[in-house]
Amino acid sequence: MAARLAASRIVHAGRGISQPTPFGKRMDRLSNRVWGEVVMPTDTKSLKVVRVMSAEPYETKEQLSPKYYPNLPMFHYLTKMLRFHGLFFDDHVVFRDVQDNLKIIRGKVVRPPIGQGKRAQLRGKK
Repeated sequence: MAARLAASRIVHAGRGISQPTPFGKRMDRLSNRVWGEVVMPTDTKSLKVVRVMSAEPYETKEQLSPKYYPNLPMFHYLTKMLRFHGLFFDDHVVFRDVQDNLKIIRGKVVRPPIGQGKRAQLRGKK
């Protein structure tokens, strides 16, 4: 019988917190302050601002740091070396090589140096 009374006392002690009484409102605000939540009830726009400002900064996120991404120039060089030794086969690179060879056979310039492309040749004719 004593255990039942103790449980009911706990329920009665917390009853005032969620009630719309001045004491319940003050306790709710104090609880929000303690746990770092929004103290006063606000609208959704203000809550969005709170959520954005309380989020972790982009600089500290591991996915967005420069260390997260692989060293692309090194990977490019490694795949070129593996292709050269015959250990790696890339269909797209082979396709580009074939297309470049076909352009050279037709007498076209594949990748002209900077300043010697089509527009520069047109300017030279004037």
